[in-house]
Amino acid sequence: MNITFTDTAKQRLTPWMEQNNTLLKLVFDTEGCGCSVNGVPTLWLVSAANAEDISAVTDTFPLIYKAKDEIFFEDNMKIDFHEGNKSYILKSNNQIYNAGMSLVDKR
Repeated sequence: MNITFTDTAKQRLTPWMEQNNTLLKLVFDTEGCGCSVNGVPTLWLVSAANAEDISAVTDTFPLIYKAKDEIFFEDNMKIDFHEGNKSYILKSNNQIYNAGMSLVDKR
């Protein structure tokens, strides 16, 4: 998986990523969604990768995700930030995965 970050997303994420032991994790969060194929892409701040996590190829920040979640995403995606609703956007050339993506501190 290849992830690029817009300049706006880079600016918003930099203060978080400058903290020690901080990784970005793209999560297909299914909690409270009914079943395992209904989920919402979310960004987590974590302190370490788990055994089932793999790394995405990115242009800026290290980003990990669960190998089993790869099926829900495309090979090339972009993370942006929307100032109006103060949230991140996960999108590709084909679709918007989440136009109101949260950044959740799980450290």
